[in-house]
Amino acid sequence: MSTQKTVWADCRECCRSTRHEILCSHTEESDPEGYHESHSWQVIRCLGCHTCGFRLRHDDYEMVMEEEDGKLIHDITITQHPSVLSDHKALRETYLLPPLIQKVYKQTLKALSDSSFVLAGIGLRACIEAVCNELKVSGTNLERRIDQLFKAGHVSNGDKRRLHAIRFLGNDAAHEIKEPKDSDIRVALDIVEHLLNSVFLLENKAKVLDTVAENYDDFLKLLNNCALHFNQAAAVSLASLLGRKRRLVSQGFDDFEQKAKQDVADGKIPYLKLGQVSNAGGKDVQLYEFDPAKAKPDDDDIPF
Repeated sequence: MSTQKTVWADCRECCRSTRHEILCSHTEESDPEGYHESHSWQVIRCLGCHTCGFRLRHDDYEMVMEEEDGKLIHDITITQHPSVLSDHKALRETYLLPPLIQKVYKQTLKALSDSSFVLAGIGLRACIEAVCNELKVSGTNLERRIDQLFKAGHVSNGDKRRLHAIRFLGNDAAHEIKEPKDSDIRVALDIVEHLLNSVFLLENKAKVLDTVAENYDDFLKLLNNCALHFNQAAAVSLASLLGRKRRLVSQGFDDFEQKAKQDVADGKIPYLKLGQVSNAGGKDVQLYEFDPAKAKPDDDDIPF
């Protein structure tokens, strides 16, 4: 029977094996005259991050093996709860994922941490299906939907090839009940996490960064944002109103300005009115009367 005060165990926060202290332990041992075994139920705490968990140690004294040096050892089985996927750092900000994708991803991780590799293989395939559903990618089967992910620009050609590999792995698990190897399922998990990270998590985080305006909607959002910080009532060109943000409109500026000019004339951009046309460097430049007060969002009517 073990009397250890500290043990090595996988920590779900440190994402690796660390030393844990045993806070409390209860052991039950069978009669050595019968089948000799013991169960130790332990509450443990990581000595690094102080995360607590539950550990069950089963000593089977009847299952004796001989090591290379001739030493006899008995079989020891360790079970942890919550189960931990050793040496793996899961995606942290899963709250940024669409709800269904988040649920499928977490259930797949649970299957992996429980060594349920057949279910995990099916789960990884389901993650790709869920991504296609969220992005409204059409196709009669997953093979075509993965190809459409690439054609729509959501993934690279290399990513497409790797996603097809997961499709094969998931099909084998679902249809042939073939259990993937631990090394294969680990690689497949990395690929799916890369997909979720690039399509959803990084895309959400990148909203705070300046990026190019690829269409008129992007241009209009950029213009509205610049108007919020432009406090001078004056006749300005759209390029002057954009200021340094003008560099974000690398292509199509003239087309965007023509659409914006029509929206101003129709009253769809309330903080701008058509002004005079001036000549700068031999080129006609449309000026707009800018009203800072109308660029601010309306205050709500809540009296506090």
